[in-house]
Amino acid sequence: VPLIIGSSFVFSKVSAKETMNELMTYAKAGQIVQEVFSSLRTVLSLNGSKFEQKRYKRELDSTRWSSIRQGAMFGVFTGVLTLITYLVYSVGFFFGSLFMSDRAHHSSDISDILVVVFLFADCLCFFSFIGPFFQSISEAQGAAAAVFRLIDERNDPSINEADVWKDDTESIYNINGDIQFDNVDFIYPSRKEAPVLHNLSLIARAGQTTALVGLSGCGKSTCMTLFLRYYEPSSGQITIDGRPITDYNVKQLRENIGVVSQEPILFDMNIYENIRFGKLNATQEEIEQAAREANAHHFIMQLPDKYKTLVGERGVQLSGGEKQR
Repeated sequence: VPLIIGSSFVFSKVSAKETMNELMTYAKAGQIVQEVFSSLRTVLSLNGSKFEQKRYKRELDSTRWSSIRQGAMFGVFTGVLTLITYLVYSVGFFFGSLFMSDRAHHSSDISDILVVVFLFADCLCFFSFIGPFFQSISEAQGAAAAVFRLIDERNDPSINEADVWKDDTESIYNINGDIQFDNVDFIYPSRKEAPVLHNLSLIARAGQTTALVGLSGCGKSTCMTLFLRYYEPSSGQITIDGRPITDYNVKQLRENIGVVSQEPILFDMNIYENIRFGKLNATQEEIEQAAREANAHHFIMQLPDKYKTLVGERGVQLSGGEKQR
């Protein structure tokens, strides 16, 4: 029994580790495929098809060897269980024959020996029957490792989700729209050794065009990230008309901000639904008016299905300029 328990423990650890490595490798291979198809024109223009095929094959080869190691370990585990089962038969019959031959000191007969031997053998057979289930449990542990790691991840103590989404905050109405950053510092939680913003102060007046100019990585996009409250400043505050944005409901705040990112993302829906995504209760007239103001109505009406035209995954059916509008 100790040998069975020990081998089961070793097999469980190895199987869970190999399963986790196998799934991680599959994820990397899938990521390669996704990158290639999303950037297919770039790959073709650089004649990178063979290179990407080799990358994908290399990841799959790693998965194959992981599966082989896992299968070999299961074979060893099953072999150990079978070996122990037949050892029980051998030891039982050996000592049983000795007891039967020594009638002067033991009164055991063949029926007593068979009962004892088959009792232990049946118990060991039970362990061998649960072998496949034990393998499934070990594989599930490896597959769920990433999920458990995410569940165990500690929340940022500086962020109170209840405060961020609470409904009793100030509603946004009758605002002028002056935006001010007042001595704002910010450090990304994952890169605490590299401050992004330090003592930033600026005012963006309503009705005026304000441009942030600087080197790549100096924090221009981070300013918008903080304004949308994806993160909270490490220190300082951001205000609208002199009122901190933390006084406003996050949902309402974002409803009043229009954002066009460097790389616009469209969902695999039609144009009407993509525009309506920013305001789900918008009417057809409001959507068309928004398209006119963005100078998009004209090219939309030239499409086969107009506003019902499907844009494809990440908007692949539209050009870069059309997606931005």
